[in-house]
Amino acid sequence: MIKLVDWKRVYKLLNDVTPLSVDCGKLCGEVCCAEWESGVGMYLLPGEEVMFDRTEDWLIWQEHSTEEYEFCPSWRGPVYFVCCRGVCPRDRRPFACRTFPVTPYLSPVGTLELRLEDAAIPVCPLVRAGDIRLLDRRFLARARLAWEELIKDPLIRDHVEWESRALDRQAGEPWRKLL
Repeated sequence: MIKLVDWKRVYKLLNDVTPLSVDCGKLCGEVCCAEWESGVGMYLLPGEEVMFDRTEDWLIWQEHSTEEYEFCPSWRGPVYFVCCRGVCPRDRRPFACRTFPVTPYLSPVGTLELRLEDAAIPVCPLVRAGDIRLLDRRFLARARLAWEELIKDPLIRDHVEWESRALDRQAGEPWRKLL
């Protein structure tokens, strides 16, 4: 499990970088930083909950069971899901917000790549553009460093591998041609 000091370092890597060198929220009306659909939120990675004291008035916390939801098979026990109540303190935002709109991908031989998050197509014009090279190089480099650090944790690596194999399976599905 990643220790608190490691999470602080990972968060700090992403404190002063954004997907574009300008405010990308002007492209979409900051929809990714709002509850664009009721109940939208994100899962925290294993151990990430140490970055919060669970009394934040800007977050709604839920515990989801790995037995009731579909998670990486190596994950056990509660997984934390958080919903934002509106504007968050930028320096406190969860890891998923810090790396949006990219997601990690591990090739079958274990090479780490960053890809645009397909699930963000409805809300993010950067993802709809379909070219990760449009994103700021500093942002991509820092997000990569953060993920390289995080996948040292076996549970997080298992999750990234599990999600990557799901992406591999989806890549050949006919509906993908619509995107």
